[in-house]
This record gives sequence, C-alpha cells and structure tokens, in this order.
Amino acid sequence: MDFELYYYFPIPPISWVFLVLRIGAMILIFYTLYALLRFFTEPESETSVGSRREFRKGRSAVNGIDNEELLRAFKTFGLTPYDNYWDASYRYYALRKAILASSLPTEVKESKLQEIDKMFEIVSDYYSKKG
Repeated sequence: MDFELYYYFPIPPISWVFLVLRIGAMILIFYTLYALLRFFTEPESETSVGSRREFRKGRSAVNGIDNEELLRAFKTFGLTPYDNYWDASYRYYALRKAILASSLPTEVKESKLQEIDKMFEIVSDYYSKKG
C-alpha cells in the first residue's frame, strides 16, 4: 500500500498559518473580554489598590474613636483611621488648593482655610500619637 504525504498532513502548509492566526485572534478576544470585565469591576486603577481601600473604608472605620472633632476631620478629608499621614497631607493640600482657587469671597475663604488648618492639626496629632 502506497501512502502519500497527503494522508499524514491533510492541511496544506498555508492553512497552518491561518490556523495560528485564528488561535491568536481567539486569545486576543478572550484577553479583551477579561480586560473589559476587569475595567467594569475596578474602574479606578489597573491594580486592586482602589478596591482594597474602599473595602477598608466600609469595615467599621470609626471603631474605637470617640473624639467628635477627629471624626469630623476624617470625614472632611475623606480619610479613615487606616489611611496613613501622607494620604492625609495630600488631601489637606488638595482641599486647600481647591478653596484658594474657588470664587468665594475672601472672608469666607479665610474662615474655611482656618477651619481646615485646625482640622489638619487634629489629624496630625492623631497620627503622631498613633506612631
């Protein structure tokens, strides 16, 4: 019995190229679907840092703090006791910059800036005691 090369390789060589391209296209489609799913579940960033921070915020964030002024300062800056001092200082300067750039009257700006400065001192004292 005579065997031909056709019986061992039923697909001509040019079809192998198209087969590889098809497989590559399927991989790209699945990767795109994965990226879209990840984007819709975590739109803040490419990493899961944002979702971890939101999880920590929801987890009894004010447990053990009974100081009303400190709670008000945390709420003003959008912080939790689990955040660090660098986040607090960044939020403080961003809020200060936003107030200075606003179109409020000068007296209102000064009063708000004094209030924010006082709150930041409270938060700074908290972080210095925390260690």
